[in-house]
Amino acid sequence: MALFHCQLFSKQLFASVDVNVILPLPDSGNYFFKSNMDYPKADQKFQTLYLLHGISADYSDWVRFSGIERYAQEHQLAVVMPSASNSMYCNLKNGGNYYSFVAEELPSMVRSIFPLSDKREDNFIAGLSMGGYGAFKIGLGNPGRFLAIASLSGGLITHKENDGKDSPVVGLAHWFKWVYGENNEHYDANNEDLLCIVKNMVKEGALLPKIYQCCGTEDFLYSDNVFFRDVLHNLKVDVTYEEGPGRHDWDFWDPYIKKILDWLPLKNGFSK
Repeated sequence: MALFHCQLFSKQLFASVDVNVILPLPDSGNYFFKSNMDYPKADQKFQTLYLLHGISADYSDWVRFSGIERYAQEHQLAVVMPSASNSMYCNLKNGGNYYSFVAEELPSMVRSIFPLSDKREDNFIAGLSMGGYGAFKIGLGNPGRFLAIASLSGGLITHKENDGKDSPVVGLAHWFKWVYGENNEHYDANNEDLLCIVKNMVKEGALLPKIYQCCGTEDFLYSDNVFFRDVLHNLKVDVTYEEGPGRHDWDFWDPYIKKILDWLPLKNGFSK
């Protein structure tokens, strides 16, 4: 496998952004994993997973704390991991356009550098915690671009009366104000509330991506995740839901990202 640390200038953020990209390599696959992989020819591209980090984290977390490199090599999958600050993957009123960066600009940028497929059937997005919310928000907002979306311990219920006051994450209420405004004046349910987005899509008969959701039973976001799952079931939305012992940490996320790669409709080889 090959790990590329990219520093890309984003027009949406008007800043240089750190992005990690994993590409499986033939030599690693053939000699260590017996995958018999070749270098891509001109008409061959990699399937791609956009993998998002959580609050207070960055582009390096998935590589530092999980086995994503090994799992990607096994499945011959490219993985793109950008930094997005504590943005909730929103276009911030007083900051950068993080939603537009991850959903639109980033895929165009990395495809211009690496042999990555632009077909819907070859593109997936996932994330943990804040990144789980971001993956669902971006994937549901762009169902023609992403075949499947996945959330690990996602912060899927973003708008509550207390807005984070009961969370064990120190300063979360202040962070919500930074993202959505002092009095939630920047919060638009049609664009930010995942349940509202799904309900509108179901009502309109819109295309939905494949959905995977998981959470640890000891996670402080567990009840929110169960509630979200139940709403999807009531809407007759097909969702693959899994839970197990675990808290909001890498001991839970590492084995479950492997489960997600097993769940994704991967070709374990190049796309044409």
